[in-house]
Amino acid sequence: MSILTNRLKVNFHIDTIERDFVFIRFKRDKNSKWWGAEELDRIIGEDYKAMSVGYAQYAYAMFDKKSNDTYALLQKLRTDPKFASVSAIEVKPQTVYTGNDECICEVTLARLLINSLGSSRSKFKHLHFSNLTGALLKVPPLTNKLYDAIGVAEITLIRDDSQNNEFLLKVSVPSYRKKVSILKEYKGTAELKKILKRPEYIFHSGTATLRRWLPSDGKETDPTKSYIQCGKQGKKLHTNFLEFESIEKLYKSRAGILFQLFNSIQEYLSEYMSVNFSILEIDHSIELKNTLLKSPKQLHSKLDGQAIHIVDKVNDEDSTNLVITLKEFLLPYITNEKLITVGKRDKENTLNFRIIHDAEFYEKNGQKDEYLPSTDRFQRQHLTIESTKNVSKPIVKTIIKEQLIKRDISSRTLNLFDWAKLQLKGIWTFADWDEDTDHVIFMEIQPNGDFEFYEIDGQDILFNWQKFEKYRKFMTEGSSGDKIETLEGLVISDAGDINQIFLTEEISIPDVFKIEAILKEVEIELPEDKQSGDELADIVEEFLQEASDLDVEKFESFSSELRKIGSQPISKRDFKSLIAQYLGTTRKVGDKDIDVSSTSEATRFRDYLLDQYQIRLKFPQDNQSKEDLFDASLNIKYFGETEKEAYYFVGDRKEKVQFSFKDACHLRKIVAVDDSKLIFRQLLETMDVDFVRTGQSTVIPFPFKYIREYKNFGVAK
Repeated sequence: MSILTNRLKVNFHIDTIERDFVFIRFKRDKNSKWWGAEELDRIIGEDYKAMSVGYAQYAYAMFDKKSNDTYALLQKLRTDPKFASVSAIEVKPQTVYTGNDECICEVTLARLLINSLGSSRSKFKHLHFSNLTGALLKVPPLTNKLYDAIGVAEITLIRDDSQNNEFLLKVSVPSYRKKVSILKEYKGTAELKKILKRPEYIFHSGTATLRRWLPSDGKETDPTKSYIQCGKQGKKLHTNFLEFESIEKLYKSRAGILFQLFNSIQEYLSEYMSVNFSILEIDHSIELKNTLLKSPKQLHSKLDGQAIHIVDKVNDEDSTNLVITLKEFLLPYITNEKLITVGKRDKENTLNFRIIHDAEFYEKNGQKDEYLPSTDRFQRQHLTIESTKNVSKPIVKTIIKEQLIKRDISSRTLNLFDWAKLQLKGIWTFADWDEDTDHVIFMEIQPNGDFEFYEIDGQDILFNWQKFEKYRKFMTEGSSGDKIETLEGLVISDAGDINQIFLTEEISIPDVFKIEAILKEVEIELPEDKQSGDELADIVEEFLQEASDLDVEKFESFSSELRKIGSQPISKRDFKSLIAQYLGTTRKVGDKDIDVSSTSEATRFRDYLLDQYQIRLKFPQDNQSKEDLFDASLNIKYFGETEKEAYYFVGDRKEKVQFSFKDACHLRKIVAVDDSKLIFRQLLETMDVDFVRTGQSTVIPFPFKYIREYKNFGVAK
């Protein structure tokens, strides 16, 4: 099997690039950042009309050679007082850097060409891009009725130093908010002054996008109509990686934006560069199927006989109601309700659920913060009254599994995972960096699932220093001694083989090309010769003759209803409603599709329409279709294995796929250090668990979750 990733393979056509474009490099007298630089927006404004701008060490602009005399352009820039602190020279395009500093090449050249898509205007507003302050942006279609906050997709190209002219395409969606809202929310804070120094954008009615407000525009902007990049305090804007409920939602998702950009590159830039997504061959796949938390019954064995204690440290009407609700939601997970008690103090050997205020409340009121860390004697899980007044079943499931992990840590025994099934020999070790204390924490796991923690820093001998210090060098940058930024941990086998885990910016991409085609088939109206009630009734009666084991009475009633419409056309939407009314539909019960009113007959009829008349009524949700379309986002995939390296990613469970994927799957790189062997493949099953991220699989082996929780433990008291 093979999958696509966001890695672009680029082949530049230098001759045609030189024929059509002029590239200017800008350098400031003082070395400073170009992000948000006013000069870049002036370059793409009315005075200069650059096709695109971008920046790396220097800033660059691309101009249409047909519309610009290079000498005159440079003279204009050099005499413009707005560019008094900036020097400008022409640079020539070339494929790779060869030591000539007066060139533009590789990722910088690719960025300028891609950013020029901001000058390409599709007749469809939802496909528009814009190039502001050195980045390619996709602004959602705007109208004169402006939203208070909008998500603007920022598309960037990242250099991959391991491959020439292979770059990673990345989409992020920061929040842009009206200036008036920012002034109100951040009033009186030190942060406001910093925010107001950022570029300010105003609505451009001609393109229905944003453009930079410049001092030359005159008086200050209307704060009810201008935008600044800024998030809401305490909240993070999230845009799903992939949506496929409709074409509109697909195009708004991050994968859909990548797809649109790729299509625009093919349409507008193919003369200047050939671009293709990278294709990876998958060597090994593990289906995600372990679901410890799926139903209360699955947790009974883990909670059998376990005492649970609710500690109310707030003691008001809201907390009293929370105690009642929490107790009610905990009952399905235990076998005896007498195991749940309520009190004012924590109990040993008990799962303590503590109801407290948040830190801000205690700080404002000058009171002692009631938060207490877990210890080997006391397992504690906190619920703040401010955020959990309305506790839900998912919240309760999450706090239960967090307590069970803490119980494992206290007992130093794995109870949530059968470690013995991995059939690993000897002690295996996992190492993670504690950013807060600059320590390395090690977790040693015995073949039977018993484990112990150790920690070292570079100076003090906390535990067995000589035993563990040798591993520290594989976690730090050689020159600075700081932790390697992309390193997520070490795994060490009983034989001493050491593998590093690195997070990469490369992501897998489902088959968006097929997904778009299917959605178009779903949303297109019925064919002209299959739109009337009579024409559709003929198909129903034809199907009734060809298929067997059908509820004839239902189909005859369905046909009769269509005959009433006669020669009048019917919309696809109304046709689908009639199918649901007469032949059945599905409804969701928990995680399963339940047949309602002979749904299988409706499915068979829809399949007949697709096979015989190419009429698609719904997006396919069967397992085979999920595998065909979303294989790049499902299960555990392991690939690219050599003697010293391999890659993997962890996706979603097939049964969880509905109409979206929240996040992309990042590829992770495994490296065997020095003379070590590659051992990580033996640990793939440690990610087929749902107790690290509730209901989802973890993206690195679950022992790292135990290490993170251990970091938060306090001294026994």
